[in-house]
Amino acid sequence: MRWPRILLLLCLLTPGWACDPGSEAAEGGASLPDPAPRERIVVLTAGPVHLEPDTASPGVLEVPAGTLLDVVPGGAGETGWVRVATWDDRRGWLPANRLMEQSLWAHYGQALGGVAPSLLRPGYPVEGGVWAVEAPLGTPGITPASTAWLVGDSAVEARVTAIDSLEDICSEELHRFGILDARSSADNLPRLEEGRLVTPSGSRPATRRLTVDPLEPDAELAALLDSEARELAPPGVDPDAASVEWAALGTGSAWAALSWPAEDPSTGRAQFAAAIVFRRTPGGWERVATLGPLDSSAEIPTPAWRPAGVFVTGPSDFPTILLLEALEYEGAHLDIWIERGGRYERIYEGYYWGC
Repeated sequence: MRWPRILLLLCLLTPGWACDPGSEAAEGGASLPDPAPRERIVVLTAGPVHLEPDTASPGVLEVPAGTLLDVVPGGAGETGWVRVATWDDRRGWLPANRLMEQSLWAHYGQALGGVAPSLLRPGYPVEGGVWAVEAPLGTPGITPASTAWLVGDSAVEARVTAIDSLEDICSEELHRFGILDARSSADNLPRLEEGRLVTPSGSRPATRRLTVDPLEPDAELAALLDSEARELAPPGVDPDAASVEWAALGTGSAWAALSWPAEDPSTGRAQFAAAIVFRRTPGGWERVATLGPLDSSAEIPTPAWRPAGVFVTGPSDFPTILLLEALEYEGAHLDIWIERGGRYERIYEGYYWGC
C-alpha cells in the first residue's frame, strides 16, 4: 500500500524529520516497533530540537521543559549530544545538558509536592510589603485565587491575590508577578537576596533549605579547591589567578565561587566564572557538582553568583536545587539551578533588575 500523498508531502517538507527509505513506513506501512523498549528522557529546558548535533543547526521542533522523549539507539555518538525521537518518531538532536533521566526528574517532582521542576519560580519581597513570585507569560499555575507554596526554612501556603507588574526603575521594563498574600518587610526595592522557591499548588513540598553562612576553609578544603580549579580553568587562563568567595551550606557542604580575569569590552565580559559545591564525608572533603565555567560581566572581586537559597530534596544534606543571585555589572537576577550527574544546570533565568 502506498503512502497517502498528504503524508508523503509532510514527510518531504519537514526538515530533519526524514522518512527512512529502508523502513516499512517509507514503503507504505507503519514503522516496525524497536526490538527493545527505548530509554526515555525528559527535556530539562525549553528550546529547539536540532537537525544536526550543532547549536548552529536549524531547529526543527520546539519542545517545552518536561517533554518526555525517546533516546534513539546508537544516536549518542556525538560528544555532548543525544539523538531523540518524539512519540510519533520525529527525530533530531539535543545537547545532553538539556536532558535529565526520567527517574531523577520524578525524584524532584515528588520532593516538590508533585510539581514538575520546570514550574519552579523565584519569589521575593517587593514594594508594598508583600511577597511576589515571578510569573512571565506562559507560567502555569500562577493565577488569581490560586495557591502556591513559598519554600524557605519551611513551606508556607500562600494565595495569589492578583497578577500585577512592577517596573524596573532603571530600564523602565515591566516585570509580571503573582502577588501573594504573605507579608514582608520590603521597602521600595525587590530584595533578591531574600529569595525563596515558589511552587504552584500541589501538596506540601518536602524540600529543606540549608543555611548559607560565611566560611573560612580549612587546609584540606583549600587544597582540594586548588586542584579542582586547575581542571575548571578555561584554556590559556592561569588557574592560580582565580578570586574565590566561600560560603558554608548547612553544616556539611561548602560553596566556592571562582572568578578569573578575562576582560573583553566588545562583549562586556569581565571574568570567567565557575563554582563548586563540596561535601564533607567521613573520608574528608569531596567535590559534589560544578557550575560553569561561563562568561560574566561582574567585576572581580564580585563573583558571578551568590547563593540566596540552597535546597535539599533527599534524605541527606546533598544540595540539589540552588537559588542563585546572578550578579552582573549593573544589576542582578535570581536563577534556579538543579543538579544532574555532577553538574548544576540552570532551569530558570529570572528578571533582570539593574540600570
